[in-house]
Amino acid sequence: MVPAVTCDVLVVGAGPAGSCAAASAASGGVSTILIDAKIRIGEQPHCGEFVPSRLFAEFHLDKACIIQSVEFMETRVLQGLGGVDVVLKNEVPSPGFMIDRVRFDRDLARKASAEGAEVFCGTRLVALDRGRWIAQSSGGDKAFLPKLVIAADGALSAVAALLGIAPFKVIKGIQVEAPLSEPLDRTIVFLDPAFAGGYGWVFPKGNVANVGLGASRDQNTVEILERFLEGLRHAGVIRSGILARSGGVIPVSGMRQTLAEKSVAFCGDAAGLTHPITGSGIPQAVLSGSLAGRAAATAIRTGDLGLLKEYENEIRGRYGGVLNHALSKRIAMTEQKDYPDFVKSCENTWIAFKGYKKRIRDTRPQETGRG
Repeated sequence: MVPAVTCDVLVVGAGPAGSCAAASAASGGVSTILIDAKIRIGEQPHCGEFVPSRLFAEFHLDKACIIQSVEFMETRVLQGLGGVDVVLKNEVPSPGFMIDRVRFDRDLARKASAEGAEVFCGTRLVALDRGRWIAQSSGGDKAFLPKLVIAADGALSAVAALLGIAPFKVIKGIQVEAPLSEPLDRTIVFLDPAFAGGYGWVFPKGNVANVGLGASRDQNTVEILERFLEGLRHAGVIRSGILARSGGVIPVSGMRQTLAEKSVAFCGDAAGLTHPITGSGIPQAVLSGSLAGRAAATAIRTGDLGLLKEYENEIRGRYGGVLNHALSKRIAMTEQKDYPDFVKSCENTWIAFKGYKKRIRDTRPQETGRG
């Protein structure tokens, strides 16, 4: 049996949620270990890399990772992938920044280390044995015996799986970095029937852009993306060439029914805080991680793990209504039961249109995977 490393708090996942949790816990005076399955933190990010400008002000984040500012979000409803046959267009203010996500993640992990957290990269959680969390690494198996665990390991949370919690419903996200024909001051969202359960996007980063789409898992996203890229080239939005590729999954089930129980707390994507319509999650990750770490430190210092419920109550109070509303809109969008016409569906379910604010009364059972 591998000797166990003891600690007060074990944080699993060194994305924004995990690193913020580890920094917050360590600064609270408790021994903290942060592990991540990736050999290099931040490698192969699969998000659009847009964050609202208020995030940097609220959390005093390092602006060195900012690539460019963005002022608007433009929405195009299509009948033909790319820029072909735009049947409805909308523009709303959406001030924010396009960031270098790799640098962003690594800066947050360095802050966690500076606060006193021990960071282990290339360490993948694989088993739970009588309170011992077992992980594989290039240096051999490791075992951790924490008093409390913070799960910040994404939509496909290993912590949740090892606890027997059903997985989230997810959609596939696929993205490339492509050269822009000319710089943009806005993000562009494309809604098309081909993006079943999702949307396409162009998020500018200077002379290049993140171009991608999210769609249901039964869709051939690679083929759809190629058609989307061709349409964008034809419309003069991007030029030929692909500089990088990435992909992943996006949870769309809404918030977990339980965020904190006994000695485990969930935050970020692992908590289901990703917006079910837009897929955005960085602001929720930073806040929930910071609050989870703070609650963990308080619980350890006082010897009352029940205080984790205060973290859950705070997160539900802040995000519960917003995410539940988005989930109801998502169900309407994917089923198109309430709005059979696609354009009308977009006007009532996409966040940039006025119809999004209208509430949907839904009495159906909750999605699976929200345990």
